[in-house]
Amino acid sequence: MTLKYTPLRSSTTLQRFAFLVAMLTAATALSGCSNNEKKKYAPPESLCGVSVEPDLLAPFLPPGKRISTQLTRPNDGTQRCSVSVDDQLALIAGQIWWYKTGTVEEIASVHARVNNGNVTTGNNFLYSGTGAVGKVDGCTNSTHPDKALFTTVQVFTSGQEDASTMGQLITRYTEHVRAGRDCE
Repeated sequence: MTLKYTPLRSSTTLQRFAFLVAMLTAATALSGCSNNEKKKYAPPESLCGVSVEPDLLAPFLPPGKRISTQLTRPNDGTQRCSVSVDDQLALIAGQIWWYKTGTVEEIASVHARVNNGNVTTGNNFLYSGTGAVGKVDGCTNSTHPDKALFTTVQVFTSGQEDASTMGQLITRYTEHVRAGRDCE
């Protein structure tokens, strides 16, 4: 079998070919833009009433246009602050009253996204690139007399991992919770 070269015969065929090349180039350029999306919102300065440094929160939030927070209390001893970007869950910061003898490892085992974390000196913090648990030392509450307060942070956006910053975030968040109204 012999292949025969046939030149393009009409300007219409050339125009179609040029249009196809232009469309493929444009599609390639547009797909590249989506990977470079920016954050068009400012990270919050508090998580449902608990102060937080926006610079520590920012690495765990995805690009998008709009950010929102929502506080829920699924039971008497738990509260969660859900952070969403463009209506997609990005992060949950929580507080949970647990048994006084409880450990950060136990709390981590029942929270998603707190993967095989590093436990800090004193066993008060456990953190990984996608989540963390902190124990709020010295916090008591007459509503929960036999319990200890723990904090949690869980990141649900893929590709937003940073263990070092997570360690700083859970430490500062826990400090702010301790200074808050739930600790007497």
